[in-house]
Amino acid sequence: MVDYAVYIVQKKSGRLIKKTPLGGFPLDFYPQEIEIKVPFDPFNPKLLELIEKDRKRVLRAADEVLSGFYHPFGGEKAPLTFATGVDPTNHWSSVGDQVNSLDIKWLWEPARISWVYDLAKAWLITKDDRYPSFFWQMFSEFIKFNPVNSAPNFTSAQEAAMRIIAWLMAYQVFKASPATSADHTSQLVTAIWQHAARIPPTLGYARSQNNNHLLSEALGLVIAGSLFSDKSPLARNWLKLGVKTFNQAILKQVDKDGTYSQHSTNYHRLMLQLALIYRGYAKHLKIEIPLNVKDRLDAAVRWLAAQLDPLSGRLPNLGHNDGSLLLPLGTAEYRDYRPTLQAAGLAFSDHNCLPSGAWDELALWLGLPVSPQVQFTLSPASTAVHALHSENKTASLRGVTFHGRPAHADQLHLDLWWDGLNIAQDAGTYAYNNAPPWQNPFSSTLVHNTISIDGQDQMLKASKFLWLRQAQAKWQTAPSNDILMASHDGYRWMGAIHQRIVTFVNPNQLDVIDQVHFIRKTDAKHITLHWLLADWHWQLDENLFTLNSVERKIKISFNATALNDGASTSPLDVSLIRAGETLAGNRQEPILGWASDTYGEKHPALSLSIQTRTNNDLQIVTRFEFSTNGSKPQG
Repeated sequence: MVDYAVYIVQKKSGRLIKKTPLGGFPLDFYPQEIEIKVPFDPFNPKLLELIEKDRKRVLRAADEVLSGFYHPFGGEKAPLTFATGVDPTNHWSSVGDQVNSLDIKWLWEPARISWVYDLAKAWLITKDDRYPSFFWQMFSEFIKFNPVNSAPNFTSAQEAAMRIIAWLMAYQVFKASPATSADHTSQLVTAIWQHAARIPPTLGYARSQNNNHLLSEALGLVIAGSLFSDKSPLARNWLKLGVKTFNQAILKQVDKDGTYSQHSTNYHRLMLQLALIYRGYAKHLKIEIPLNVKDRLDAAVRWLAAQLDPLSGRLPNLGHNDGSLLLPLGTAEYRDYRPTLQAAGLAFSDHNCLPSGAWDELALWLGLPVSPQVQFTLSPASTAVHALHSENKTASLRGVTFHGRPAHADQLHLDLWWDGLNIAQDAGTYAYNNAPPWQNPFSSTLVHNTISIDGQDQMLKASKFLWLRQAQAKWQTAPSNDILMASHDGYRWMGAIHQRIVTFVNPNQLDVIDQVHFIRKTDAKHITLHWLLADWHWQLDENLFTLNSVERKIKISFNATALNDGASTSPLDVSLIRAGETLAGNRQEPILGWASDTYGEKHPALSLSIQTRTNNDLQIVTRFEFSTNGSKPQG
């Protein structure tokens, strides 16, 4: 809190303008003195062979960039431009989360330069100098439209660090091209210096957030320090500060069981990718990474492996998903986590986590020795997420004891997967800074696959990202290994405890048993059980809901009973909402019936809920029955 208070005081007083002036500070060396060294070799024959196999797609993507388009957040195509619509004489401290009524992340995204990897891969296999020429053209355009420390692309020091990473990854490829001149190199050196100088004045703010921002900014200092330490005393301090901060942040942000403090699968991936780059620079600089830091990163790899759906490469869309993909190499699509898992497994667990495949690309780019054989023993998952597997189906249940800041109010949320298809799913994020109700709407309990009481979240939402009165989960000892049991106390203030029991009765039947226990006498409460389901053909017949795709069928039935005498309880309402539109029942809620794979994108899903009213202990059994090709469910 002290770091944050200092940041706010300095911002309001104008001191940050003096510490990060428009135009930046002069370099304490000549740019021509610097030889840019990046500790990764993209000319690896195995890497080139892998890219060549994907030649058609690589060239198509690169040519799309040449035509002036890219895919923000891995989503739909959009024009590639650095024009922000902001007066370049405005200091970065003058803007907030929205710029000209637009979410600032849409202005940051092209300036993260992640589109450059398509150009780099295309040049590696064609040596067509149109690709590096376009990169340098866009580099000059960025400098033109975004003077040092101007708004909005210097507002976040993390964005400065991410540009440093992408520029250097691209330079390591394009320096071999005649399209790269000595002037280009000097201009890049200057830009990296100014970007690195933007980081220390607000590092306290990043430290107060204690999240991926701190890791990114520490890494930016490490990289700049490695480039300039021989010529600059200031850069030598950057290097020391960056190494110390990165190591401390990993120990503070990654639990011993591998759980990441931001409780987000996408930020977990970002953390590991930052750590992979850090490892490369530490090795280059002959800096030993402390053993306890390595142990935390090994645990983080195992957490990721335990959550992965191997057929799709996806993980549950847990927590915040802001569209970040720092190193988009080897991914079949944005939510494909296999490249990161493979590279991080080799770097921090000393083993392949997956057999060889297209996802080896990131590991090969980073110089990691990919083996054709998997030599990885999966340890138990995080204490925050437990999973049950039955043939080709997986049910994962979330229950966490928070030590930091929760991301979503999602205790006892359940994800269900069948042959790589996410049947019962997490809605994701969609947007942080849009007009209401689209300001981080999918963090609410209401959109997760769990129980809500009287329409209240499990925790008290104090701001867009801050939850108070944290709900804490507790795992119970189940009678057998094929049963999951957990509870949480998020509704204790309302006089109730929610417990969930999950079990595969057989490979084609999953039972989810929700119990609401009243711990004191209270008025009757509205108990709502919600499921966010795949957008398939559907049929609703009272308490039986049927999903159909071309080859698959799922019957979902509800049975609510009083726990004291087993008497059946009729629901007040069974509602189905798709894309915010109520198709059945009485529930009206615009944020329901949507799912988001990446930032700024949402697509229809089926939001099914059952509501009852009681002040007596209640049990609701949801039964999922799976069948294919019209066959009857077994069991």
